[in-house]
This record gives sequence, C-alpha cells and structure tokens, in this order.
Amino acid sequence: MAAVGLATAVACGGSGTEPVSRPDPEPEPPAPPASATTATYRVVFQATWSASTHPTNFPSGAHFSPLIGAVHNDSVVFWARDGTATPGIESMAETGGTRTLTEEIRAEIPGDALAVINGSGIRSPGSTTIQAITLREDFPLVTLVTMIAPSPDWFVGVSGLSLRDDEGHWIGEREVVLYPYDAGTDSGPNYTSANDDTRPQDPIRSLQGESPFSDEPIGTFTFTRTDG
Repeated sequence: MAAVGLATAVACGGSGTEPVSRPDPEPEPPAPPASATTATYRVVFQATWSASTHPTNFPSGAHFSPLIGAVHNDSVVFWARDGTATPGIESMAETGGTRTLTEEIRAEIPGDALAVINGSGIRSPGSTTIQAITLREDFPLVTLVTMIAPSPDWFVGVSGLSLRDDEGHWIGEREVVLYPYDAGTDSGPNYTSANDDTRPQDPIRSLQGESPFSDEPIGTFTFTRTDG
C-alpha cells in the first residue's frame, strides 16, 4: 500500500508538475475481410479478326454468332481442346445456333452448373458486352464460346476459366487472348466451304497459324469484377 501511495503523490502533483500524458496504444489492424461467396463480372468481347490480321481469303460479312456459355463447377466440361465436340458445340460452331448447347447447360443445373450465359453476336472487328454474370464460390468457372462466321466449324472461346486466384480470392480483372479452334465436325478447308461432315469426329484443335488464319489472335475476353 505504501508503494501505491507514493505513486499517487507523484502523479497528482507532489512535484508541482502536470501529469504525464501517455499516447493511446496503437489500434489493432482490421482483420482482412472474408472472401466473398459471390462475385459479379462484366465481360467485354473485343473482336480483332480482320483482313489486316488474317488476310488469307478473309470473307465478306465477317461476324461472330451470339455468345453462349455457362457458370459452373469443375465437375462438368462443356468443351475441351483435344476432346470431342458435343452436339451443342457442333451446332454452335457450324451454324451459330445456341439452343442445343443451352439445353446441355440447363441439364447440369442445379447440380454442376449455376446459370446459362447469353450475349449478342457482332460484326468483326467490333465489340460487345455482357453486363453482368454472377459466380459463386462453389461455381467459380466460366465457359463461353462463339462461332467464327462464315466458317465450316470454327469458333473461339474459353472452357472452365476460373475467376478465383490460387488463394481462393476473386480476381479483379482477367483478360484472355483468343485464338481460333476447329470443332472437328466439318472438314471444309475454307471460310465458305460446302458442308462436309467429319465422320468420325476429329478432336477439337487450335487453328492458330494454320491457313486461312495467321498467328494473330482473333480477339479478347476481358472479365472485370463490378461488385468489389
């Protein structure tokens, strides 16, 4: 008790001075926010396919069919390089039709797919935007395709693209450079070749650098998060 009394006398002005002011302790840094369970993205398709980038027999009326795709998990694959095209991918790549691929995607909802993605077709060069697609932590992948038109069975797109990083956080922005693919369902060698069904089907393969294409890309997809 004597020690306490001495400390009080000094602090209360026994020496005629004001009490010493001590700084407040540094606040604890805020805890990092938990990773959001959902994320919304805007998708911009910038088509660069043109007579200057791919001059060999570049067709008149060059365009891309309506965008079609899915938000899904890794238990389903709608197309893959070296894989065989489904009827939906065949229809999209040969005619630009989206109905069959839409049915294939809807058949996976709600188990392995969350939603169908739709976007408009465009002339090339040109651009189009899908304003909002929403992903969930249990459905973090995007598949998105469009037909190169006119063509026998050529298309561009992404398959099972993740918009989460290695630590499980949503990516702020991701750009994907696009090159042409052959769906392996039609053997026509030129943009305007007559129908020539490939039986049995060939694997889906890249056409980068193969005539009539050059080594230049066809365009880009840019995914930009808009809710965080």
